[in-house]
Amino acid sequence: MKVTNCVKWAVLLAVAAMMCVTAQEVQAISTATAMARVAKKVSPVYPPAAKQLNLSGQQDVSVVVGPSGDVEEAKVLKGNAVFSQASLIAVRQWKFTPLVKDGAPAKFSTVIVFNYQR
Repeated sequence: MKVTNCVKWAVLLAVAAMMCVTAQEVQAISTATAMARVAKKVSPVYPPAAKQLNLSGQQDVSVVVGPSGDVEEAKVLKGNAVFSQASLIAVRQWKFTPLVKDGAPAKFSTVIVFNYQR
């Protein structure tokens, strides 16, 4: 019976240790700081529907950038929905120079602002 409890605790500790290793803290940085780290920037395509409606505006997109500099997550925070698809397609192709924290590449989050002008 004692061996079974020891095995259970060992498994629980191993799972907890793995969760600590895989869960990375995400450092929030300013838009200006993030823009200085852009290595590859893809501009969004102005949506045809926005052209027809003669729309312009701003779209704010929240991104999480992984240790490799690739965009791992992107989500529209605010702006006209007609620009959402174009913004997300573009920003997911962006590449950043990695953020270094404690001597190792780290994740970071920021907000990217797209301005759509007719």
